Order: sequence, then C-alpha cells, then structure tokens
Amino acid sequence: MHREVRTVKKKVGVLVDSHSIPKYVLDTINYANKSDIYEVTTLIINDDKKSKFLNSTLDYVKKKGIKRLISAALFRFMCHLESLFSQSNSILLNADNIREVAQQDFNRVYVSPEISSNGLIYRYSKLDIDLISSEGLDLLIRAGSGILRGEILEACPEGVISFHHGDNSINRGGPPGFWEVYEEHPRTGFVIQRLTSELDGGDILYKGYITTCWYYNLNLFKLYEISTPFLHSTIERIFSESLGSRNFEKVPYSNRLYVTPSLSQIVYYCWKTSKRLAFKALRKASRRSYRWGVAFQFSEGWRDIVLWRSVRIPNPPGRFLADPFVIKRNGNHYCFVEDYSYETGKGRISVCVIGRDGVEGLDVAVEEDFHLSYPFIFTYGDELYMCPETHEKGDIRLYKSVEFPYKWVYLKTIVSDIRAVDTNIFEKDGRWWLFTNVDQGAVDDFASQLHIFHSDSPVSDNWIPHEHNPVVCDPLKARNGGLILDRENIYRGYQRQGFDMYGEAVGITLITRLTPTEYQEEPIFEVEPNFFEGIKGTHTINYQEGLLVLDYVEVAGKK
Repeated sequence: MHREVRTVKKKVGVLVDSHSIPKYVLDTINYANKSDIYEVTTLIINDDKKSKFLNSTLDYVKKKGIKRLISAALFRFMCHLESLFSQSNSILLNADNIREVAQQDFNRVYVSPEISSNGLIYRYSKLDIDLISSEGLDLLIRAGSGILRGEILEACPEGVISFHHGDNSINRGGPPGFWEVYEEHPRTGFVIQRLTSELDGGDILYKGYITTCWYYNLNLFKLYEISTPFLHSTIERIFSESLGSRNFEKVPYSNRLYVTPSLSQIVYYCWKTSKRLAFKALRKASRRSYRWGVAFQFSEGWRDIVLWRSVRIPNPPGRFLADPFVIKRNGNHYCFVEDYSYETGKGRISVCVIGRDGVEGLDVAVEEDFHLSYPFIFTYGDELYMCPETHEKGDIRLYKSVEFPYKWVYLKTIVSDIRAVDTNIFEKDGRWWLFTNVDQGAVDDFASQLHIFHSDSPVSDNWIPHEHNPVVCDPLKARNGGLILDRENIYRGYQRQGFDMYGEAVGITLITRLTPTEYQEEPIFEVEPNFFEGIKGTHTINYQEGLLVLDYVEVAGKK
C-alpha cells in the first residue's frame, strides 16, 4: 500500500494597510493559489485608526505643508481625468488598482506600527512581532506604507521582500511610473528586493523593465500587470532549490528622491501629454503615419558596410515593406518582407529578387486572413521553412516551401496559446533554439521580454522553456530584429525602443553562452537612424552571402 506524499507548502504573509489592497497583491495571491511551492496564509494589517490619523488632512499639512497638499490633491484629480480619458482603451478595462480582499481562508493579524514624526519609518512593538512570529511564516511581502525598521525585518526566516516600481538606480521615490513618462524615458523599471536596514539598499532579487507608455495612467497599469508575475516567480525561486538564482548588482544612486509632482510640474505634464494627443489625432486625421521601407547593399562583409550607400526598394502604392530577411538560392538573393496594406490593415509575406542591377518583382509568398510579418526562414534537412509572426492567432507556426520562392503551405503550430512576435529558430550544439518576444502581461507590450525555448527538432511541438525566462527583460534590447550566422558565431539583431517610438534603432549582440540554464550575449554595435535623411527609426537587419538588408521608418502620407 502506497501513501501519497504531500509537499508542505511554504507560508507567506502580506503586510498591508487595510482590507483594500493593491491589485498586484490580489494577483499575487491568485498566483499563490496555483503554486505547488508556497501559499499566502496571513494578512498582516496595519491598524486602521493609526493610518487614518496619520493620513488626515491636518496631519498632512503639518508634516508637508499646504503646497504639498494642494499638489497631492491636483495630482489625484489629474489621475482621475486620465482614467476617464482611458475608458476607451480596452487594455484599461480593469485598471482600478485598489481591490477589496475577498473573505478567503486568511488569518488576519492586526498590528499597530510606531510611526516616525515624518511619517516615513514604521517600527513594530515586541507584541506585534510576537503576533507575526506566531503565524509560522517563512516569508513576508511588504505591500503597505512606510519604510520598515527593526525586528520586523527578521520576523521570518526568509525576511521581507518588497516591490519598488521604478529603476532603483535612477528613480527612487514616487509616484510609481510617473516620472519616467514626465522625463520621457524609453523604459520604466521595477525591482524586487529583500529589505535590509539600509534604505533602498536591500538585496536585489529581480530587476526588469517595460516600455514606457506615452501617458501615466496606461504606464502605471502596464507596470503593475507586467511586473506582478515576476514577484510570483521570485518567491518560487526563494523556496525552490531546483530553480537557479540570479545576480543583480547594486549601483550607486545619484539622483534626487522623487516625490509627488509640484503644481508647476503637473501643469507641464498635462501640457506635454495634451500636445502628444493632439499630434496623434492630427496625424490620423491627415492620414499621415510612420511608413516603413526596406533598403539593401552588397558587401563582402556585414561589419564594414557604409549604410548611406544602401539602395531603397520602392514601396508599392498604398503599402509599405518592412522586416526584410534574405536567403541565397540558385545564385540569386531572395528578400522576404512584411508587405503591409493600408486598405486591409494587415500584412502578408512577399518576396523579391535582389541583384546588383536592382530589384525584380514583388510577389506574394504567404497570405492569411490575419496579420503576418517578420518572415524568419531556416533550413532543416533538405527542406526550407518559414516562421512568420502570427501573434493575432495566438500561436507560433511553421510554413514549408513546396515551390520556392512563391509557394508555401502551412505545416503546423509548434507553440500554442502564446502572445509572441518576431521568432528566430536556429541550431546550436546539437539542439534547436527558439527565441521569441512574449507579451506575458497581455497588455500589448511585445518589446520588453525575450524568451528562449529549446527542442531536439525545429518541427517539434514540444519546446522546453529556458530556466531563466525571460532571459532579457528590457525594451532597449529584448525584441528580436534579425539573426546573422557568421561561421561559428551567432549574432542576434535586436530593436531598441524609444519613448513613444517603436523601433528607434537596431543593434547586434554576439551570443556567447547558450544552454538550457544559461544565456549570455555581448553587445557589438547599434545602428542609429542617421543613414538616410529624414528617417526616424530602424528595427530589422539581416545579412547572407554578400547581401545586407535592413528597414527604416519615416513620417509620410499614405501613397
């Protein structure tokens, strides 16, 4: 007779200010409900009376002054206006960040922090520490107010971990996600750290970034939605010996401590945001948009190319070309591209022949009733395969060439139920590797996370996730922008995103370490959008056997 062995889950508590908690905390609790490693068993709630007294209007004015009170009130009003403006955005349907905790099977422990005169430092009495310790918690999540000091930091074996919704090397303070929009940073950071007695000097357990959105409300929502799964995975790593740890080094902090914006800063932010909105509306009304194009250049090597000498491929009327990939067959260079139609609002895959005398033809290779782009091509055995972007279908799929270059057939879906774009597939050290960009938070941010999968065959539908996915969490280098195979070396093209600018530049990294548990790449160079007059960006670069292709974008009317 065999007994079922049940693994005892680790116990986690959450320190909050009231029964109304941030949405990311509720999402973390929901993740915990599905975990085999840990569970949230206890809510530790700061005494409501103390909190109300501390946050009363008179007390706020006494500590911070009437100007700060006015600024705080105006900031909240501005956020309310933005939320009204955002109601038409489907991503923000569930943007309310405060949620009531359901009456689940939580133990509830009420504590009364001793709050410093400036309202920043929270300490807990021996009685409160004993109450917390009696819960037998292995880890505590700080999701409430205050900078924790004293014995609370050692009340659990694994200590206290906390979110900082900002890049702690350049932005400490708050409000989270605002100053990155105000100062037009291309990325907004987040940090998960184990707290110590040193302010903002805790051990960094995870550090990542999202693409900064063009207005605050959207940026804040995406920041919470994208970063929350990392809190869950970090907790599982803390408790699991089978999951490798990651090292994130500390760096000195040289900026000021950010606080709620002043009246003049709020007015300036509203003016800039209104101007951006007006420009977007004007561009839409005048039928002007960012229009991509493709250029090429022949060269014996891809490192020594002078890009201003590249030759542009004319865009067809009412369409634009982007995402070029080149392959040499039967003595000819074939360039496969995204061929986007303004009329249908979707792309298809087309192909042309590029010779030293120019470009011949532009005919359809693959077309579906959904959008296609990024036509990555690779060889397996004696067959030629294409893996275009098909994220509108929620999968990664393969097409097979049956009559090169114009006839391809859908072969199979190799990864299902995934929001992913710009997939590279290649062989290294006897295994096949799939690099793709995943929108893990389902908020239309495909530029921040690079995920790797591996398999024994490229046509397999059993792709194993890399142990450290996402291996890159940074919109300045995560999104794929091509792949160059040069002898034994593998170079990954990547896109660099700008503030409110998709595909600001393209770069190249050399993949130096790739195993199921490790990934390292070394940056080689970046291509700035300076090689043609008037262009605003570039995001794909490829090279094969003497021909380099890349794309570029400019602001132009539809032709």
